[in-house]
Amino acid sequence: MMGRGSRGGGNFHGPDVEEVRGPIRPGTLQRALGLFKPYRAQLAVVAVLVLVISALGVATPLLIRDVIDDAIPNDDRQLLVWLVAGMIAATVASGAFNMIEVWINVGVGVRVMRDIREAVFGHLQKQPLRFFTATRTGDVQSRLVNDISATQSVVTDTIAAMISNSATVISSVVAMLIISWELSIAALILVPFFVGLTVYVGRVRRRLTRETQRSMADLTALTGETLSVSGVLLAKTFGRQKDHKEQFDATNQELMVLTRRRVLTGRAFFVTVQTFFSIAPAAVWYLGGVLVSGDSSAVSVGEIVAFTVLQARLLFPLAQMLNRTVEISSSLALFDRVFEYLDLDPEIIDPPNPVPVDPATAAGRVHFDGVGFKYRADDAPDAFALHNVSFEAEPGQLTAIVGPSGSGKTTVGYLLSRLYDVDDGRVAIDGVDVRDMSLEGLNSLIGVVTQDPFLFHTSVKENIKYGRPNASDEEMFEAARAAQIHDRILDLEDGYDTVVGERGYRMSGGERQRIAIARVTLADPRILLLDEATSSLDTLSERMIQSALSGAMLGRTTIAIAHRLSTIMAAERILVLDDGRIIESGRHHELLAQSGLYRRLYEEQFLAVPPPPDIGTDAAD
Repeated sequence: MMGRGSRGGGNFHGPDVEEVRGPIRPGTLQRALGLFKPYRAQLAVVAVLVLVISALGVATPLLIRDVIDDAIPNDDRQLLVWLVAGMIAATVASGAFNMIEVWINVGVGVRVMRDIREAVFGHLQKQPLRFFTATRTGDVQSRLVNDISATQSVVTDTIAAMISNSATVISSVVAMLIISWELSIAALILVPFFVGLTVYVGRVRRRLTRETQRSMADLTALTGETLSVSGVLLAKTFGRQKDHKEQFDATNQELMVLTRRRVLTGRAFFVTVQTFFSIAPAAVWYLGGVLVSGDSSAVSVGEIVAFTVLQARLLFPLAQMLNRTVEISSSLALFDRVFEYLDLDPEIIDPPNPVPVDPATAAGRVHFDGVGFKYRADDAPDAFALHNVSFEAEPGQLTAIVGPSGSGKTTVGYLLSRLYDVDDGRVAIDGVDVRDMSLEGLNSLIGVVTQDPFLFHTSVKENIKYGRPNASDEEMFEAARAAQIHDRILDLEDGYDTVVGERGYRMSGGERQRIAIARVTLADPRILLLDEATSSLDTLSERMIQSALSGAMLGRTTIAIAHRLSTIMAAERILVLDDGRIIESGRHHELLAQSGLYRRLYEEQFLAVPPPPDIGTDAAD
């Protein structure tokens, strides 16, 4: 928890999305089917086409029966022509309808995939900061990319395939029963056994699928950390490349084993099914031969041929249905992982009737009124990161917040930006509680510059215009000049079109900081929040940043969270935090005169002289 020394603060208090290992939650199948609800009309058309295709498929074997039993024995050429023409017409029509059905079905499938990705991404953006501090980025990426992509074949093919196969199976069974119930029993007697076996195999595959995706998330997270710029730099400077390679190999080996088990599970079952379905026609031919020879009125040769054609038409979709059932069962584990994210409580949401916010007329006066906050709801009652914090920050003034590490300084900024909500008291801007504003309106009032500003792996221009995408180039240039980075950008190889690299690593720390200041200046917020914006820079870069910030602070309410006291000595008001409480308040010279914590911090930074190193003279004596 930040109040106790942790900068991100706390753990996500909710479903532990990384460690879920239990069975599939009830309702997952119904929710998965609900994804197709917006496309009911298209699916209805698909269903009609499937029924027509199935009817046309049944027609061909019946026409063959009439060719063998009527047209050929009676030498009826005209009937033969009509029957053959009917077979050709049925086949052509079936192919045409099948192409239309596939086109509609694929369109529905890819739209559902798009809807799932958009829903998960949009919902993740609504999650509070505590979620991202407690969840591995690799797990988030794996669920958004790997899990959803793994469901694509099921989403795009399964519903239409199940409808088609079901219609084919039902129509074929009905036609087979009409021809001969005795032959139908011989052909279908073992089907119930295979259905039961399918349910068992699906249950095993579902568990292995979940474990496989969990292992894939581990590999994604490991890759993202160790192959990022920061991870590679750390590994090289500490010589840990070998350790990372061993860790990657172990995780990759686990993924391989799980994938192999998942793929092979049920393979013997499907081989058995295919073998049975391959030899089943032999039993029909034997029984049909017995019926024909024993009682010619029981079944005709044409009926036996038609029956075997129907049986061949039945067994392939039936095998597909059993296979699809296993795939659907496995995919439920993937849908369940996706739905776990969609079920997370956003916590920080817009009020039902937000107070309108107009950045052009807002003054930007900040008021903390008896604010108390702790990062986890189940923490001890006294485990507050902030205790009864009250202060005001006036427009046009610099209000500084200082204190030792873990005192709660950054927590103040989090609450002002409503990255978290207070537990006690309120945070208000111009007299309006931030919880009564829309998040978009609140964001338009506040600009943040952090200790380690984030730059996207794109051009300088796009990074600066991130603050206000519709700004003109001239407005961007003016913001860059105010941040004292314009001339430096022009010296780059491609000027404003220069790509800054991942996290801006092609730029120096001071350059990244000034680009971030230009970004905030372009956004033109009423409140400027500086979270230790110069603490990691050298003296020269710090002076340049301070000069750039002085222009950005003009006319704005500025709250500076600082570790270096040199950056805030001119502040109109300095608040000293310790253990989440404001223990001192005043100007620089006033606080020095109090001989309290501020003076001690000042003396540690400016007056303390380190003792000379021990060179071991005692040993010489």
